[in-house]
Amino acid sequence: MSNNPPVRPLRLPPPKFDEVKITKTRQPARNWFRVHQNQCQALFFSLNAGHRFSHAACPFKILYVGVAVDTCLFERFGDTIYNAKHSVAKSLWNYHSVSKLTIPELKVCDLTNASTLSSLSVDLTSLMHPDLSISQAWGLAIQSHPAEFDGVKYKSRFNGKSCLALFDRKSLGKRIPERCLGELTQEASAADWLAKHDISLY
Repeated sequence: MSNNPPVRPLRLPPPKFDEVKITKTRQPARNWFRVHQNQCQALFFSLNAGHRFSHAACPFKILYVGVAVDTCLFERFGDTIYNAKHSVAKSLWNYHSVSKLTIPELKVCDLTNASTLSSLSVDLTSLMHPDLSISQAWGLAIQSHPAEFDGVKYKSRFNGKSCLALFDRKSLGKRIPERCLGELTQEASAADWLAKHDISLY
């Protein structure tokens, strides 16, 4: 075996990315979900340096949602449970709620679609790399593209289900109603997730 195994390249947006033709994918209106702190609304756009596509120079803040409650729980607590032998501190768990957001029809850059990935010349290795500067460079490039996407559709790195990173372009946030389903301590789907994945609270 070679002492120097091959390393896959990390692909960044190419020069003149604004000239790349990217298909706008229609994302039908439907309900999505978000896990958030109890004292905060679910509908909160930000540019958090710890989020996948949130480059500090993005002209629009971003809201992340998941297609199902279990996806949101993985996105919020996945690293915690893997680092702590499938456990979460009660204090952290009790601090969160889950809400349903009704997202209108949008035009997105669909990074779950093989044809879109091919047109961008990017693979999942780059988009899911631990060095967030890679995926954030893509977030900035896509948000700044003349196609004026409403957001990015991508796969959760924990369960492969769909997520959206929504751009607050044209005041999108004002067109999204939200309904809190309850704190995680009271939500049946959250309890089911803990049991299904053998996750304990301590």
